[in-house]
Amino acid sequence: MRSLRCFFFLFLFLFEGAFAAAGKIWSRTEMVEMAGYGEQKLSSVIITGSLLCDTSSPILPSIAIPGATVAIKCQTGYKRRSKWIKAVTDDLGEFEIDLPSQLHAIPDMENTCVVKPVHVPKLYRCNHRSTNAHKRIKLVSSNNGFRVYTSGKIRLQGSQSSRS
Repeated sequence: MRSLRCFFFLFLFLFEGAFAAAGKIWSRTEMVEMAGYGEQKLSSVIITGSLLCDTSSPILPSIAIPGATVAIKCQTGYKRRSKWIKAVTDDLGEFEIDLPSQLHAIPDMENTCVVKPVHVPKLYRCNHRSTNAHKRIKLVSSNNGFRVYTSGKIRLQGSQSSRS
């Protein structure tokens, strides 16, 4: 009966959001972080790259494609793939995809993940469907649980339409 009463008081302390031990009071958030369940990420995996449209002009051989949608998909097991994780290119045609944590532990990510353009704005006459624009990724940096991969430059064939 005495142990049940102790457990009840301990439960009340935890439920109220604070726990006192050795003169130190920890909040519920601090206790959760100490247990390894905090908001801080233990690892990050970033995929970068750029999307270019090759033109037939010798003056401007390729142009960046801002506002295009690119996506990455990874092989997660035997005959299983992740969902497409999408990003939009910036004004320089560059993109950055922060992979969800459930994909961080994929072994041999360079050979199991591919990046491809999904949508190109109509302003640009670059055909992203007729060419095999799937591009593998390559590890660029790895430090303290933070990995950066790049797909490099993804080049699409076509020419730019006239701007209004």
